[in-house]
Amino acid sequence: MGDIFDNNRNSIAALMLAYLGAMLVCFRAQILSGFDLGFGDRVDGLIEISILEHWRNVLSGAAAWNATGYFYPHADTLGYNDGYFLFGLVYSVWRLAFDPYLSDTLNIATFKTLGFFSAYTLVTRSLRWERPVGLLVAVLFTICSGMAVQAVHAQLQSIALLPGLAMLVIGALRTQHARLYGVAAAAMIGAWLMTAFYLAWFALFFAAIFAACWLVTTRQATARAIAALARAHLGLLITAGVAVSACALPFLAVYLPKVGETGGHHYIDVLGYLVTPLDPINVGPDNYVWGWIFRALWVAITWVVPGHPELARQMLGNEHESGFALLLFVLIAGSAYRVLGRGAHRQDPLLRALALALVVSWALTLQLWWLSPWGLIYELVPGAKGLRVVLRYQIFLVLPALLLVAAVHRRQGMDLMRRRPRLAAALALLLVAEQLTGADSAQLSRARQIAELGSIPRPPEACSSFYVASARPGEQIYRNPTHHAIRAHNVDAMILAERWRVPTLNGYATFRPADWDFARPLAPDYDARALRYVRAHALHGVCRLDMRQLQLWRMAMR
Repeated sequence: MGDIFDNNRNSIAALMLAYLGAMLVCFRAQILSGFDLGFGDRVDGLIEISILEHWRNVLSGAAAWNATGYFYPHADTLGYNDGYFLFGLVYSVWRLAFDPYLSDTLNIATFKTLGFFSAYTLVTRSLRWERPVGLLVAVLFTICSGMAVQAVHAQLQSIALLPGLAMLVIGALRTQHARLYGVAAAAMIGAWLMTAFYLAWFALFFAAIFAACWLVTTRQATARAIAALARAHLGLLITAGVAVSACALPFLAVYLPKVGETGGHHYIDVLGYLVTPLDPINVGPDNYVWGWIFRALWVAITWVVPGHPELARQMLGNEHESGFALLLFVLIAGSAYRVLGRGAHRQDPLLRALALALVVSWALTLQLWWLSPWGLIYELVPGAKGLRVVLRYQIFLVLPALLLVAAVHRRQGMDLMRRRPRLAAALALLLVAEQLTGADSAQLSRARQIAELGSIPRPPEACSSFYVASARPGEQIYRNPTHHAIRAHNVDAMILAERWRVPTLNGYATFRPADWDFARPLAPDYDARALRYVRAHALHGVCRLDMRQLQLWRMAMR
C-alpha cells in the first residue's frame, strides 16, 4: 500500500481524494441542504456576517476600519468583539459574486482548504516526514470532532492559520533567510490577533511554554545559557520583536482601550469554561463512535440530581464538547508518556519539548471544583483576562497533539503499511471515523435570512441612525425568552446597519458599552431608555424600526 505514495501522480491523486473526502465531511450539511444552511445560528452566525460586511464596507471606502456600524456613536467599536480581519478579506472577494450567507460558507471553506494543505505541507516539507503521515495528519486536523461540534463559532476556523505559522517559525530557525521568515511570522500573528483573539493568544501562549520547555530539555534553563543564546541570535530577536510590535499595533490600538473600559472577563465567569477531568475526551453525545458514553453520563447526572435538567448540559454540554476522540486521546497520552517517561534522555530534545509543552499547557487549563492553576495565568499573563472560554484551548492543541503522535508512531505506521496494509488502512479509518459527529453546527438558513431581513425597507433619507424595536415579529424564540430579548433584535440591527451603511444604536458583542441599554425591546420603557441614550449622545435624525406597526419607520423624538 505504501508503494502508491512513491509515485508523484498517485500521491497527488491520494491527496486530492483525501481533501475532497474531508471537505465532504465538514460541509455535508451545507451540501445536503443545497447550500441553504451555513455554520452558526440565528445570533452567532449573524454577528459574524455583520462584521464581515463591515470589512467589505471598509474595502469599498464606506467605513473606518475600527468603527463598525453598531453601538453608534461609540468609537473603536470593532474592539468589543473578535475582528475577523482575514475572514473579512476573503469574504469580500466571495461577495463580488454571491450573497452574504453563501459567501460566509465559502469563506469558511477557503480556510478549511488552507488548513488542510498547509498541515500536509508542514508535515511533508517542513518536517520532512512521509506523505501518508502528512495525509492522515491533514485529514484529522481538518475534520477533528471538537472543531466540528464548535463550528457554530466561526472564528475558531482560524485554526487553519496554525500550520502556516509553524512553517514560518521552522523556516526562521532552519534557513539562511531567518529574518524574512521572522517578519512573515510576525505579520501573521498580527493579522491573526485582528481576526480571532482566542486562537492567536493561544498560539503565543503555547509558543512561550514550548520555548521554556526547550530550554529545560536542552539543559539551557540558566541565566548564562539564555544570555548566550540571546547574543547568538540577537539580530533575529530584534527583527522579530520589532516586527511583532509593529504588526500588533492595529490590534493594540483598538483593543487596549476596550480592555481598559470593560476590564475584561471576571474570573468567576471563566470558572464555568475551564477544562474538567472529562473534557479532554468529551466529544459530546452526537459522536457516532463514542457518543454513547456521554449520552449515558447525561442520563446518570439527571438520575442522580433530579429536578435540574440543565445540570448535565452545564457539566458536559456546549463548550465542554471540545475534547479528543478516545482512541486519539489514548495515542496522545501514550506518546507523551513514551517521550517523557523512562529513557526520555534518548529522545530528541525538540520532541521532548513538544510533549512537555503539550502536557504542561493542557494541565494549566484543568479545573478541580474551584481549584485551577489557570487563576495564576489569569492574573499574571497579559491578555488572559480577555479569554472566557478556556476550553477552546483544546481545539488549538489538535495540531501539536497530532504532530506528537505522528513523531512517535510514524515509523511503526509506515512499517505496518508495508507489511500489513489492510490493517494499517483499518486503523487509519478508525481514527477518522471516531472524529465523525452528528452535532448540528450548520443552523443558519440562507433562504430564511434573505426572506425575512430582505423584506425590511431601508430607513428614510432623513434618518442618520436608527434603533430596532422589532424586526421579525412573531418569530420563533431564540434559545429562551431571556436570550431572545437581549440578542435577537440587536443582532438584526447589526446586519441591517452594515447592509444599509446606516449606523445603529443597537448591537450585541462579547463586551458592550457601559451605557448600552437596548435589551427587552417589548418592555414598556424601551423607547424611554433609547431616548435617554439619544439625549446623552446629542444625536439627531434617529429613527425607530418596528415591523409590527403599519408605519414601519418613524423619527424618534429627542
